[in-house]
Amino acid sequence: MNLQEKLRELKQSSQKTIREDALERQLEYLRRLDQRPRKLSAERAPQGVEHYVEGEVCSNDCGEFFMAQQVLPAGRPYGKFRIDDIASADLQPLGLFLPGVDLPPPNSVVFLDTETTGLSGGTGTCAFLIGIGMAEGSAFRVRQYFLRDFTEEKAALQALAEALEPYQLLVTFNGKTFDLPLLEARYTLARMRSPFARLAHLDLLHPARRLWKLRLESCNLKNLERELLGIARNGDVAGSEIPQIYFDYLRTGSAEGLQPVFFHNALDIVTLAALMVEAGQAVTRSGDGGDCDSRDLFSLSRILERAGASDLALAACQQALERGLPRSVEPQALWQLALQHKRFRRYEQAVEAWEEIIRRRSRYLVEACEELAIHYEHCLRDAAKALEFAEAAVQHLHENSGPPSRLKHLSRRRERLLKKSGQSLKQAPGNQSR
Repeated sequence: MNLQEKLRELKQSSQKTIREDALERQLEYLRRLDQRPRKLSAERAPQGVEHYVEGEVCSNDCGEFFMAQQVLPAGRPYGKFRIDDIASADLQPLGLFLPGVDLPPPNSVVFLDTETTGLSGGTGTCAFLIGIGMAEGSAFRVRQYFLRDFTEEKAALQALAEALEPYQLLVTFNGKTFDLPLLEARYTLARMRSPFARLAHLDLLHPARRLWKLRLESCNLKNLERELLGIARNGDVAGSEIPQIYFDYLRTGSAEGLQPVFFHNALDIVTLAALMVEAGQAVTRSGDGGDCDSRDLFSLSRILERAGASDLALAACQQALERGLPRSVEPQALWQLALQHKRFRRYEQAVEAWEEIIRRRSRYLVEACEELAIHYEHCLRDAAKALEFAEAAVQHLHENSGPPSRLKHLSRRRERLLKKSGQSLKQAPGNQSR
């Protein structure tokens, strides 16, 4: 081996050593890098729901679930009420909305609201958070059942069923359309017996609309909360965002975004209880002729009429008209007042109301003309006077392109009255061809 070859060999050996050293350093770096993320991931692991919400993991024969609880003390203010007003509420006025149901005392009432994976319902929608509230002594307890994963649903449903056992009346808001059908479906899919069949159910959405729709622009829960209870939520999560927050939790394992969801659900439950108190007091105030809006009085009149309390309905309607109603509402109140007087055979008062409707040329003009035509024909035997009102009704329908069937019906009445009054069809006013 000559010198040249020796030098070449030494050079190659040196290069190999350098490459090996570089490779060793790279491998060492990768080993350190592999250890570093593991250490960071342990430090930055997503926090579970128990880190953000006060509660505990519970278990029963069906498995585990997470439950949060809080107790609101008796003296705590909640809008215009205090928490102890719930436990001392008079529920009997609410019997107007639950005919045939013996209303229990407040400590036998349970309030329910759910947060779900979708707002459309159906078997693909799951209630991942079920909140209930109840009066305990003078305080109010909120209990929330949360699914850390869908596998915990059966255990949560079992716990809910057991919690509902002591109660007789369930109160929801739009629960008849959404919450109960959804939960019933989940119990069916889990092959479990539903706890709701034995409970009387008051869906407060419907009483709220019947009591306050004429006065309030909207009867959704937040608007009722603001307008009736004097509560304005600040920074509350929108209900439409809640399903995505839960899906993000399932995907990342981080429960940081769930705290506002629990808070939102708890507020809905307490608001539901306060609205029940307000609804009962509103019926009482209106029935006593107390300080209440005339639109609420008229709304109560319609509720009482529907419940068969016609004398109370008449009194409430009269009070509403005396206090003054908006132009958009007054014709309807006059029409109802006239029908109520007619039902009690107070024909003079009914006639006054029908004539007032005609004078104001309201949307009940044709109906009022027909009622007066019937009254004069059959009660007073005055066919000529009855004909005047029949003619007025027919003319109004012609001028306003009224329904053909209605026009045909009133034209027949007019023709009969023409014969009764001794006039010919050709002589009758309003019989001009159009």
